[in-house]
Amino acid sequence: MRQRDIWLFLGFTVMAVAGYWLASSATLHPVARQAAPKASLAERKVVVDETGPKFRRENRAPQSPRDDEAAENGALRNERTVVFKDKAALEAFLKRAGDKVKILGSIDALHALRIGFSDAADLAGLLGPDDQASLIYPVDTPAPTDGTVQPGAMALGARLLSWLGITMDNSSWGKGVLVAILDTGVTAHPAFSSNISMLNLVGLPSDPATQNGHGTAVASMIIGNNQLTPGIAPGASVLSVRIANDLGQSDSFLLAQGIIAAVDAGAKVINISMGSQGDSPLIRDAIAYATAANAVIVAAAGNNGLNKVSYPAANQGVIAVGAVDAMGNHLDFSNSGIQLAIAAPGYNLNAAWTGGEATMVTGTSFSSPIVAGSIAALMSRPGATPLTASQAATQLFSYLNDAGVAGTDSEYGTGLPDLGRVINGKTPGIYDAAVASQRIVPPSSSSPFGQVEVLVQNRGTEPLYNTAVTISTPSGNVTTTLTNLAVNGVQTVRVPITVPTATSLRYDAQVTISGHVDAKPSNDRRVETYVPAGSP
Repeated sequence: MRQRDIWLFLGFTVMAVAGYWLASSATLHPVARQAAPKASLAERKVVVDETGPKFRRENRAPQSPRDDEAAENGALRNERTVVFKDKAALEAFLKRAGDKVKILGSIDALHALRIGFSDAADLAGLLGPDDQASLIYPVDTPAPTDGTVQPGAMALGARLLSWLGITMDNSSWGKGVLVAILDTGVTAHPAFSSNISMLNLVGLPSDPATQNGHGTAVASMIIGNNQLTPGIAPGASVLSVRIANDLGQSDSFLLAQGIIAAVDAGAKVINISMGSQGDSPLIRDAIAYATAANAVIVAAAGNNGLNKVSYPAANQGVIAVGAVDAMGNHLDFSNSGIQLAIAAPGYNLNAAWTGGEATMVTGTSFSSPIVAGSIAALMSRPGATPLTASQAATQLFSYLNDAGVAGTDSEYGTGLPDLGRVINGKTPGIYDAAVASQRIVPPSSSSPFGQVEVLVQNRGTEPLYNTAVTISTPSGNVTTTLTNLAVNGVQTVRVPITVPTATSLRYDAQVTISGHVDAKPSNDRRVETYVPAGSP
């Protein structure tokens, strides 16, 4: 962005946005706010497509207490999706049904109907032996964090690019890649220079100023193009698929419809910063449709602080993303589970907002587009071989920074993204040892007060020999030598805790490479203070 544009944008964002929770996933903290002049659609390169049905919760079929199955499963009452084996079966159902049910929507690609009814038994009597009826679940932008942000968590602010190891001009990254954002809608913003097209499956508010900014904030992680709200792939084009109203409410039929629409429009990366507690067969079909079209879906794990990943992130074929702070530590509100694939920053990130404003956001909603944007960036970078979405995802996962337990775990998945490592992955002569993480290992018979485990990773392109690991503990220093650390390899060093864990404990771990200059000294040291549970 030119210097004049940066100052113009900063001028738009001078006053604070305060005391408001994102309807989707975040506590808002003020960065800046001021009434901004309205940009024309031509200036912002926005194309609006409002074709297709507009489904809102207030337009759904009247609810009846007789639909016990839906009520017991937290689904929408008196509605179902029905998937037919082919078009002929669908048409035969419509002929049988007549006016006994209400057709609320359809997805031709899946031979699926959205049906309203007054009595579940009547619907069951109309179904053929191969017709598959399923519940429709609420899908929402993640609620404000039900878990907590632990003491000492570090905000990321505007440091997204440096956190990802991006030190060069990335303004054209993602050029030629269409990224679909299924959300509350993406609005025009001075921070965006990309093409934005819109498909509104849910109608827009009559007053644009009241539109929920969640989708715009999500988009800024990908296409933000200034120093205040930087994005990873500013050159990418965005398809905004509005599937949620301004309360952040949607459902599994709308989500499936949005996935199909995104794929049919040519999107190869699809971001879903929304979630549900229900596993919808229709969404599974839509995911399979996207996979067959070589599109990659990335979704937020959720903010409930549970050992349970939300859907569709938990579905097979979706990259589920959890949240960490700027130090790479798991955030307590971020859902965890075996389906988690990767984690990215999700605490106090600078983001764009509606009305040309900027704010700070927190939640897995914003971790997800960091991964989606990274994939889009790797698909199209100047001087690099163009990649498919799946190839770019594979490349990203080949150079993750490990965290937590060595290897895959339920809080970090397989690790944290590092685009700098991906870009330099084939460059010889890079020596980089890192203290990847520290954690407390629970007490055991041999260590009655537990242990501190330090994870060391070789993030360079050359093997490391005789790497010293020094850990400063409340009882003195402990030094260990790692004789051989393979490229991308990890090893753990454990130090027994010798004082009761009711005491605040400070551990300072540092690695030193033997015979070479460390390429990234900033990751050579990690200091953690462990505060007893229940302390203020």
